Amino acid sequence: MTVPEENRPKAESTDAAEDRRPQEPPRPPGGTGRTLREALEEAHVHPDDYAEE
Repeated sequence: MTVPEENRPKAESTDAAEDRRPQEPPRPPGGTGRTLREALEEAHVHPDDYAEE
């Protein structure tokens, strides 16, 4: 259930807002170096898993 806008508590300023996202390490730029074939093998996905139409 949601609370109507007029009933929500108001912040004094936007500077007081906290960043609630979990801290993640930065990702290196660019790709991971894996090929599509390697990624599919790692995910255990094979062409035989799908029927041709």
